[in-house]
Amino acid sequence: MIKNIVFVCISDTHGLLGTSPDKNASKSIMPKGDVLIHCGDFTNYGEIEGIRKFKKWLIEQPFKHKILIAGNHDRSFDQIKYPQLYNQMKEEIEDLKNQCHYLYNNSCIIEGYKIWGSPYSLEFCNWAFQLDPRNAKQFWNQIEEGTDIVVTHGPSYGHGDLVDNSGNVGDIELLNKIKQIKPKYHLFGHIHEGYGITEEKVDENIIKFVNCSSLNEYYKITNLPYIFELPQKQNIDI
Repeated sequence: MIKNIVFVCISDTHGLLGTSPDKNASKSIMPKGDVLIHCGDFTNYGEIEGIRKFKKWLIEQPFKHKILIAGNHDRSFDQIKYPQLYNQMKEEIEDLKNQCHYLYNNSCIIEGYKIWGSPYSLEFCNWAFQLDPRNAKQFWNQIEEGTDIVVTHGPSYGHGDLVDNSGNVGDIELLNKIKQIKPKYHLFGHIHEGYGITEEKVDENIIKFVNCSSLNEYYKITNLPYIFELPQKQNIDI
């Protein structure tokens, strides 16, 4: 009998996982599943205490597969922009990466599904993994054809990217690439107030765009993990 694979998706937890904040404590408890995906910003600013705390929490999670990307707040993971921070915390950073499938502009195969991940988002203040909009089209061409699930920190334009007084702040070139390759899901975070799911039909394909931010714009845990299922593929043992 073929069973479904259960994916549990979160983002933007900013050091609060494992805590019990007031009446929203239940929001930080993970439901059961097979694959855990975190879409970045697991620390506040890439501090070593946050890395250690998140690593401890991640190790304790009883998922068969764990997938992680960094986000703009996880500065010490950006070896290009913050090499000194990375070198100071290299041992802790690399140990965390060893506890999961850490994706950096590349993919992994989980239960027969190709999952591609990147920590980058459009330029915003002086944070990590910032992408110049002029380079966005070339950058997102890295996303591989045949990808089933795209995981990025930042959103596509028009999907979970609406900010009060700023309008839609997502990446139009990322949206164009997503519509070209037509994955089943695009998972992301970054814009806390954009939490939720939207859909877009491209040809005969329905693409689901999911903002998985766990925290709201006031940095309170208010949003439940997003859960979806995909059918288990036969004769796959990865």
